[in-house]
Amino acid sequence: MGPPYEYLKRENMAFDKTEAEKLLADCARRCCICGRLHRVQIHHIVPGNDNIENGIPLCPNCHDEAHTSYSSGRTTRTYTAAELKLHRQRTVDQVKREAKWKPGGTDWKKDKKLIIFFAQCLDRPAFRNYFHQELSFADFDQAMEDTLVALNTGYWRTRDGTLIERAKGKVCIINASWREKIEKITVIIEDIRRRFHKTFGLNEMLFHIRGPHRFYNRDLDEFMNGFRHDRDLGNWMDTKRQETINLMNSLLAELGLQPLQGLREH
Repeated sequence: MGPPYEYLKRENMAFDKTEAEKLLADCARRCCICGRLHRVQIHHIVPGNDNIENGIPLCPNCHDEAHTSYSSGRTTRTYTAAELKLHRQRTVDQVKREAKWKPGGTDWKKDKKLIIFFAQCLDRPAFRNYFHQELSFADFDQAMEDTLVALNTGYWRTRDGTLIERAKGKVCIINASWREKIEKITVIIEDIRRRFHKTFGLNEMLFHIRGPHRFYNRDLDEFMNGFRHDRDLGNWMDTKRQETINLMNSLLAELGLQPLQGLREH
């Protein structure tokens, strides 16, 4: 067996079994970075140290990212040991707060404030208009991107394109079932953007539109007009966006708030 297998074996099995089980329970078997449940592995924060204080539960995706080192051309920051320990502590604290969470309590009020902010992020034409009625596909794509940023980070893009922090990201929601619904909304919007880009071959075009050699939005829209009446694509886009509205409305109903308006004809 080659080195990769031995490294993986050490990565997942070197911690004391009893201590590893306690750490997983303390973190409720969730990834300490993205919050996803169950499919977690215990990552060595510092390689070679098998003390459980050096462990952090991560999902496979975040685990891979934590192992990524600096390389030529990399533009994103790698995880430091200090940051990973802060993520672990935040998760442990969050699990403890979940156990004390109750309607009307302090954390309930904080969660309610976050849900209202996330609902506002979806309360926009890009989630109300049928796909074949979109006036600007460039604006549609930008709306999906802005909504994802807001759900993940709490940052909102102003009209001039500036990102400002308006709230916290979805990982800060204490109620597990509410957090799971917001996560589902995020995954659906990611799927929408993925299919949108794949269908129209937009990755390169959007680079030019938003990059140094900027085109006008009409360049994208003129290119895409031929797809405006693709019935299968339109139905899929409409169904997926309505799913996000339905999920959000189920949260608003639990809070006794008015639902969002979904897709509608003009």
